[in-house]
Amino acid sequence: MKLQINANGAWKTVVEFDAERTHEVEDAAAALSRAAGGLNLAVVDEDGTRRYLNERGAFRAPNEGGR
Repeated sequence: MKLQINANGAWKTVVEFDAERTHEVEDAAAALSRAAGGLNLAVVDEDGTRRYLNERGAFRAPNEGGR
């Protein structure tokens, strides 16, 4: 799994992590985004699904209510 940031229109991997760490990585990424005033972050699941950090601090796929 990967945590990615979109900088200058391109997704870049920040860190790769095991699925067991998903909750911890998502919480830390949401906190970092809040502290930075908002970052364009996404998690790429093992099946290739990209879930975006929304304004409520949750990672959701576009078909789950999206960004």
